[in-house]
Amino acid sequence: MTGAYSRPIGAAPLMHVAVLCADVDKSLAFYRDGLGFSARYEWTKSIAESGQVVYDARGVYLELGGHTYLELFPGGRSDADSSPGPMHHIAIIVPDVDEAYRKCLKSGGAAFPVDTWTGEPTSVVLNGEPEVKCRVAFIKGPSGELIELYDQRGPIHCAIH
Repeated sequence: MTGAYSRPIGAAPLMHVAVLCADVDKSLAFYRDGLGFSARYEWTKSIAESGQVVYDARGVYLELGGHTYLELFPGGRSDADSSPGPMHHIAIIVPDVDEAYRKCLKSGGAAFPVDTWTGEPTSVVLNGEPEVKCRVAFIKGPSGELIELYDQRGPIHCAIH
């Protein structure tokens, strides 16, 4: 989140976040058409060295950048959403929150209200030290996953106290 980000030595990078999809093809179209992601790898079976089938269904990796992926699996429910947790939402950095919000709605997403806020694009200030300005919106993906569209207007400077 700063101009000169570096992961601490020895810290593990995030590889992927998995989403259980009510319809993998519908979710794939949403992430492709709404957010510009493309499928990088697809499989239908995971087999251990022993020959045991560990997973026997479709899986798709969408590259988010830097060897980080969104993984789509079948088995989700369209009537659910991720807000009860334990993982509430994923945040995706976009160059234009308003445009990404419109594209996501057009591509099968839905507005996702958070408390009294409609979830529509708005500018906010994080009141830490120093303050950070950003523009955000929340959208519900086709399988109920909550996505924050995020455009930060200034760096976050982290310091250990």
